[in-house]
Amino acid sequence: MKELAFQLNLKEVPVTITDKQGEEKTFTLRELTSQQRAKFLNGLGSRVKYTKSGKTKGLNNHEGLQESLLAMCLYDEDGQIVKKDSLKEWPAGMLSDLFEAAQELSGMVDNKEDDEDEEEEKNE
Repeated sequence: MKELAFQLNLKEVPVTITDKQGEEKTFTLRELTSQQRAKFLNGLGSRVKYTKSGKTKGLNNHEGLQESLLAMCLYDEDGQIVKKDSLKEWPAGMLSDLFEAAQELSGMVDNKEDDEDEEEEKNE
């Protein structure tokens, strides 16, 4: 096994957003701490639909899902967390992209599955 090496600094990604007046603002998307990630994932439990046999079948409530994650890891130019209520007014496509980036940044995306899906598509 290879040696493992880590840093305790949380990863950050700069995000540039142009407001309605055409002014560019710089935000920061920051990796969640382990505790924050657990809190977000625990909150998903009440949203999950199950089959009669107990297998997961998707989500039954998507309202505020993306905003709840971003309100834990998106910071404005002053270093303040962006409030959930503010995020609700942002464009849906932009929130989806930020949500995906936040998930990846905090290790909530299983890239192995994506690689397997791509390989399967190539073989079809």
